[in-house]
Amino acid sequence: MLKDYAIAVIALLVCVALLAVLWPSAPESPEEREALAEGRVVITYWDRHSGHEHESRRELIDEFNRSQDKVYVRALSIGYNSLMEKLLTSIAGGVPPDICALDGTILAQLAAQGCFLPLDEFMGSDPYLSQDAFFPYIWDAVSQGGHVYGVPTTTDTYCLLWNKDAFRRAGLDPDRPPRSIEELESFAAQLTVQDESGIQQIGFLPWIPWDHSYKLGVIFGGTWYDPETDRMVCAEDPNILRSMQWQQSFAIDPDSDANPRHALDPQKFMSFQRNFGAYMSATNPFYTGKVAMIIEGEWQCTFIPKYAPDLNWGVAPFPAPEGVEPVAYSPTCIADCIPVGCRNEEAAFAFLRWFHRPRPDGRPSPSSDYNFAIHNIPCRPSEATQARFTDDPTFRVFVDVLMERPVATTPVTPVSQFMGDEIERYREKVVLRELTPEQALREVQDTVNAELRRTRAFLERTRP
Repeated sequence: MLKDYAIAVIALLVCVALLAVLWPSAPESPEEREALAEGRVVITYWDRHSGHEHESRRELIDEFNRSQDKVYVRALSIGYNSLMEKLLTSIAGGVPPDICALDGTILAQLAAQGCFLPLDEFMGSDPYLSQDAFFPYIWDAVSQGGHVYGVPTTTDTYCLLWNKDAFRRAGLDPDRPPRSIEELESFAAQLTVQDESGIQQIGFLPWIPWDHSYKLGVIFGGTWYDPETDRMVCAEDPNILRSMQWQQSFAIDPDSDANPRHALDPQKFMSFQRNFGAYMSATNPFYTGKVAMIIEGEWQCTFIPKYAPDLNWGVAPFPAPEGVEPVAYSPTCIADCIPVGCRNEEAAFAFLRWFHRPRPDGRPSPSSDYNFAIHNIPCRPSEATQARFTDDPTFRVFVDVLMERPVATTPVTPVSQFMGDEIERYREKVVLRELTPEQALREVQDTVNAELRRTRAFLERTRP
């Protein structure tokens, strides 16, 4: 009992300390002190972005602060990895931010728990914020139970990036990417460089820079989750199984004499991956030539000029398996939400109205400017097709994929984050041959469905 009490006290102290850091009460800058002296309402904005992406957001927030004398926005970079925990702590402590930017999968989980204010009236009153203004799948990503809980800001899609110089060294046409899954496998083998000391260059691995299993499953024509029955069905879908078997084919089977040419020794590529640099830096393995082909998003149109300006690279739609209709994969969006307990709702609405509408002088919305600054895709078709996006031939590849193909997304459930984590965990077991693809998919299906039933039951019991 004393042990439990001590743990509770320590947890409370940690929460208090965390809130003290995340919710500074003193003005942070001369501009904020001046805003308080002017009688402005100061609101706090938590940004899930960091680095140059957060700085681009801050520049636009500074523009808002200069544009009027009623509201001042304090912008804080919270980052992605611990955002959910920090947000829950702040809401429980009664001191949430006034606005937070977060991923749609986190929004789906927390909105189901009643963590955000419904924005129906606010968004329904403005044609620029109405449902018809956004990509249909985007509206679904921020909606639950007939209510909308976030203002969509950015979205993404994924393509295949390749290093043209690596292609040239391998005797491949640097301007011709693989056009089929079979060609991708062949190119991966030709682009892999090994010697007696180990791997020097990886042609392609499906899970670099992170797990792409859900995406590959839908690219192979499969269905992970059935919204009609509210259950995972991946273990019953032959196309999902095919996609997992395909990923496994990139790891050598030590018990087989018939491994494909593109297969690598798991121990060797895991050792090689440990020497990869930081993702958002000049040491990113794609930038340094350690990986020749990679699945990536449109933000690389900003990242590569910033971190690897001399990289000679190309981008093309990811090839679809034979007989499968090509799709665009756009997992979700980043959205601005207002947590329950927000102290300054009207001021928060004032900023969101400014950020997501065209400027009074006819210039595009700050939201569109933000997407352009960091090279994400705007959530409104009318903005995604602006000339400044489509005139860039590299960025246009991503936009065209999203505009011209059916769009597959991550399902909106209260366990979407958990689902992604479980898929990644079991995919790794498949690659290391600890489980067969069939066994792994059955585990994923059973584990996620059990968690989904438990969460649905809990939400039903706690619903007011």
